[in-house]
Amino acid sequence: MPVLDRPLLLPLGRRAGDISTVLFPPLGGGLLPYLGLVAHLSRQGPVYGIRALGLEEGEEPDTRIPDMADRYAEAVAALPSCPSLFVGWSLGGLLAFETARRLSGGHVPDLVLVDSSPTPIHEEPGAYVTVRRQVLSQAAAHLDADALARTERTVDAQIEARTRYRAEGRHPGRALLITCTGSEDPQQVQRWSPHLADISVHHLDTDHFGVLRAPHLRQLSSHIQQFAKNLGNGRTHRRVPGAERRRVVAVPGR
Repeated sequence: MPVLDRPLLLPLGRRAGDISTVLFPPLGGGLLPYLGLVAHLSRQGPVYGIRALGLEEGEEPDTRIPDMADRYAEAVAALPSCPSLFVGWSLGGLLAFETARRLSGGHVPDLVLVDSSPTPIHEEPGAYVTVRRQVLSQAAAHLDADALARTERTVDAQIEARTRYRAEGRHPGRALLITCTGSEDPQQVQRWSPHLADISVHHLDTDHFGVLRAPHLRQLSSHIQQFAKNLGNGRTHRRVPGAERRRVVAVPGR
């Protein structure tokens, strides 16, 4: 792994609490879309975000989901203990799922997947031209020309990775899937079901980009907080003997 000038995993909320959360990057690789959600989730405990490789000067973006997840598992393994929740919107849902599969040490984080599909809706990168344009348009409002160019390269690498990826394996813990009525993929529940052992589903009446904005942001955060209430009651995390004294470690991708 290269030495980075800016780490991939960043603290976004430092408030003490029982529930720690890691947010995984959507298409574009940045964490700005999550800032409203952070304000809600940080009431329960610390919140971290993982950015994509490629956004800083001198970095080259990954073009494979497994490579991204390997990096993120290593970053999560450096935390003092395994987080309670992995949350991912869009592409971030795939990254949360794959990163969770790479952790060992006794704990299995719960997953929150927001309008995310485990297999590509489109087989060709060119089919993502509309969402690519929208992501870059939003990024342009906050970035200078150089940073925007790096974001564009990262988006293209992520789209390439997205079209190659097919989920494998099964997450043994709990999962919450939040879908949008305006989603491009109305089959998310069916697509995820083979890969999630314990799945709950909620629907929000909005489109893919509206789910993290008012007024739907409050509904989204409410669903996540309700889901997280059962953390720590013995049902959520599967433990091995002595897990509380063991540190979570990253293992090679499966």
